[in-house]
Amino acid sequence: MPDITRRQFIAATGVTAASIWLTAEARDVIAAGVHAAQAKKFEVLTEADAAEIEAAAAVIIPSDGGTPGAREARVIYFIDKSLATFAKDQRKAFEDGAKELRRRAAKKQRGATSFAALNNAQQIAVIADMEKDQKSFFNTLRGGTIAGMFANPEYGGNYNKAGWAVLGFNDQFSWAAPFGWYDRNV
Repeated sequence: MPDITRRQFIAATGVTAASIWLTAEARDVIAAGVHAAQAKKFEVLTEADAAEIEAAAAVIIPSDGGTPGAREARVIYFIDKSLATFAKDQRKAFEDGAKELRRRAAKKQRGATSFAALNNAQQIAVIADMEKDQKSFFNTLRGGTIAGMFANPEYGGNYNKAGWAVLGFNDQFSWAAPFGWYDRNV
């Protein structure tokens, strides 16, 4: 795999996010975001499945050096609410995906019963294998993780604007020129 920056990876994967996340009705996505901000228990996912999916999402968008990741953005609650509303057709994919993560964890480390219990290096290896094997669950999980991480908090996910902090996006009420590198030298 060629060396790419975290920002390049996020930009490239954002383009390929699952279309279900992009075609959902705004009211459903807003509801998912509100749920993510306030949730304390899951509507669709079991605690065990949620732990597996959250750990996998944290491998896709990890926290590092003070930079928030999928855990801080509460992506798992966004995914759970989405599975209860506009992404109902993906429930089975996430249930089967959690089982696949447990199966691969047991294969990676003898006696392991949970992907979430593996160490960071083992988790990365499992997710890399899933991507390499072109498992459709990996793409579904990646799309949901990206949507939950970078959506406008008003419309869903991105708890406390954690995703925007990763991108260096400065959320402010009004903007004045220059707007970016393309406008700075005009």
